[in-house]
Order: sequence, then C-alpha cells, then structure tokens
Amino acid sequence: MTERAAARSHGDERRHAAAWGIAGLTVALSFALAITKVSSYDTWVHLSLGRWMAENGQVPRANLLSYTQPARAAIDHQWLFQAGLYGLWRAGGMDGATLVKAALVAAAFGVVLATARRKGSDLVVAAVVVLMAAGAARFRFTLRPQVVGLLLLALYAFVLERWRAGVTRGLLALVPLQVVWANVHGSAILGIGLAIGFAVGESIRVALARRSEDVSPAPHSRHELAWLWGVALALVPLTLLNPGGAQILSLPFTHASKQMASGLKELLQDRAAVAWSDLCRRHACFTVLGVATLGSLAASVWRRDVTETVLCLGSLAAAMFSERFIDLFAVAAAPIAARNLSSLFRRTLSRIERPLLYALGVAALMGVAAVATASGGPTVLFGLGIADGHFPEHELAFIQEHYPAGNLFNEFEHGGYIAWRTRRPVFIDSRGMLAYEPQFFRSYVDAWESRDAWRALVERWQVRVALVGRRSLQAMFRADDRWEQVFQGPVCAVFALK
Repeated sequence: MTERAAARSHGDERRHAAAWGIAGLTVALSFALAITKVSSYDTWVHLSLGRWMAENGQVPRANLLSYTQPARAAIDHQWLFQAGLYGLWRAGGMDGATLVKAALVAAAFGVVLATARRKGSDLVVAAVVVLMAAGAARFRFTLRPQVVGLLLLALYAFVLERWRAGVTRGLLALVPLQVVWANVHGSAILGIGLAIGFAVGESIRVALARRSEDVSPAPHSRHELAWLWGVALALVPLTLLNPGGAQILSLPFTHASKQMASGLKELLQDRAAVAWSDLCRRHACFTVLGVATLGSLAASVWRRDVTETVLCLGSLAAAMFSERFIDLFAVAAAPIAARNLSSLFRRTLSRIERPLLYALGVAALMGVAAVATASGGPTVLFGLGIADGHFPEHELAFIQEHYPAGNLFNEFEHGGYIAWRTRRPVFIDSRGMLAYEPQFFRSYVDAWESRDAWRALVERWQVRVALVGRRSLQAMFRADDRWEQVFQGPVCAVFALK
C-alpha cells in the first residue's frame, strides 16, 4: 500500500470513528435525559398490580385496589409492563428500573437516528434534530408503559422506512411487535394508525406517479403496496390478542370522550392540550422541533412525498390536541425534519470540513441536552431515587401508626402510592375512569368545590381518616367540627373523624 493510500485509509478510519462518536454521544445523551427521579403517580399503581400478579399468578380483571369499587370490571391492558416492572423492582429496586427505562429511551432514539440516516440525512443534522426530539418528549420519560410504546413506535417507523427502501420482508417484524404492544399499553393503536397512515400515503404517491415521474423516492409496485396494506390491516386482529380483546381498539377514544364530557381532560397529567405559555418554557424543545419540521416541510411537498407530509402534520396536530402525543410527533417527525434540513442546507454543509462540522455538532448536542434538562419541569428531575415533595411518605407513616384501620379518604394522585406502600384499600387512584365509574369520579371532583357533595361523599363511604393535599378539600375538613387535623406533612394534611 502506497503512503497516499495508507493516509487516505487512515483518514477514512478517523472519519468513521468520529461518525460513530457523534451517534454514540446522541444515544448517550438520550440515556442521560431519561435518568429521572420517580415522580409519576401511575408508577405505584403499576407496581401494585405487578405485585398482585406475581402473588396470584393471573391477570387482574377487577379494580382490586379500592374499597369504593373493588368489584368493578377493570381490564388491565398494561399487564405485561406491570409484570416486567415488578420484576425489575425485585431485581434492582427503583434505581434499577429507572436505568432500564433510560436504556429503552436511548434505544428508541437510537432507532430514530438510524431512520433519519436511512432517509439520507446528514449525520450531524440528524443527531441534533433527534436529540431535540428526545428533549421534546422528555416529560414523558417516566416509569410508565408508554416508554415501551415509544421504543415500539420508533421500531415501526424504522421498519416502514426500510420498506420504502425496498426491504419488504422486514414488515413481518411488525406482527410479533404488535402482539407485545397490545399487552403493554393502550397506545398499541398508534402502531395500527402509523402503518395504515403510511399505506395511505404510499398509495397516493403511487397514484401521483402515474401522472408524473417527478416523485421521490420512486414508488413501489402494486404488489409491494398490496403487501404493505396486508400487514397494516393484519395489525388490527393481532391487537385483539390481549386480556381485554376488542376493548383496546376503542379505549383511547371512549376514555378521552368520557374525560371531555365530564370536564376532566385538563385535570389529568399529560392529557391536557399544549398550553401556549409552555411553548417557550416546559415545551421549548417541542417548539423548536415543530418550527424546524414545518419550516423544512416544503422539501417533502416539493418531492410530492405525501407520506412524509401526512405524518408530520397529523402527528403535530395530535400533539397540540394533547401533550401525550408529543412523543408520537417526536418519533414520526424527527427523521423527516432531519432529512429535509440536510437537503435545504446541503451546500452549506458541504463547505464545512468534517472535523469542524463534528466539533460544531458536539457543541450543539451539549447545548440541546442543557436546554432539555433545564426546561423539563418538576416531573422529570434528573437523578435516581424518588422525587422529593411528590408523595406523602411521612403522612402515610403517621396514618399507619395511629389509624391503621378504617376507611381512608385519599386523592386520586396518591392512591397508587398508598396501595404499594401499605396494601391498604384506597378511596381512588390515578387510573381514574379506567377503573372507576364516571359518576363516582365526577362526584369525587365535585367534592372539591361543593360542601354538600363533600359531606355526602365522606358519609356514604364511612370515611374515618383523610389524607388531603388540595387546599379546597382541606378547607372542607377544617370547616366541619366533626373533623380535626391531626398531622401536617410536607405534601398533605391528615384529618381524623372525632
């Protein structure tokens, strides 16, 4: 080998190593962003039900945790996640479960990065956009089943993009993935929606290709398109392979409609619409990603890529309607935005030496990680362990010592924590109308503001001790001479019947 050839080979190796370094840094920072203290109320519900399954060897089909509606049918469509979470807790505690959760998030955005590269995006652009997407979805990086759904969604997008590149057999991977998803979380319907939406977009592209050859990428044959449609439609019956059967298909819609009809949508975590005031604060990364996606979407329109246009606009509309779909937008839009931005700035990127471009990329990645960490909000505090000030640890210890018996009134945020720590039947928990009758849930919310509704509630359920955080409810107890405050903790006040 000549000296020139050896130097060229050495230079290629260095560039290859630098490229892997950029990709590795992106995944590592995604992992770090997902190392957050436990702050989700739902985590304790999942652990409680996971423990029950381990002890009883079956999937729960009733409420189980509550004394108010213990026999109400409550199909547990998240049983596989709950069983896995409890197993992780037994093996490594909450810290071990948190690290596994972070690994799932890192894997998800590693797949998103691979999807962006498959689309033809520049590596540095793809890395920065993908980490911005991780920052946008960071408030969802809690110990809840949607983290597994996030990885599955990323895998779906990658498999479908491979199909566009001609690897049609890869679609069969969606078959087992959909069965797993249907037993992990109700978001399994997103897998169906993504696949069918993709098929619709590709069908329109094929129709446009008949009229014009100026369509990119080149559309597939009718046979390949039929194969895509077959797999996409097959996901529907596969989703029925869960304890709740067909209920999972309607659950996201019926649950949301019940919340909106009862006026509860804005009360529940991450189901509320994106607040405009949060766009420059808590959702700063989402704002930047949205602007970058919309600003570069003209490239998809110019290529007449209906699929990309529909995915971007549809997922963005869903994210604005409800915060819980921001992660859907992050996974679906990031590869498209990265590819379009790379196309728009191709000349500028080509003029920058690769070492300098990689250095700028590292600086940009660190900046995005800093912004994502600073703007995450109180629900995603960096670190291991349990977040301070979220759960009534001291208050519950007092109740167990002084009032171990009798019906306990609690708010829906703390029901899961009480069930996990004490095994004591709770008044209500954060599953809301998934496990409780809408009328009961409505009467609970009415008690926040109506003295008559509050009195009727505590008398009907023969409440003897109460764990209360909301000031309006505390005022109800303090104003009634039949109740006395017996303890004040950092999170809640404790009241007992005289």
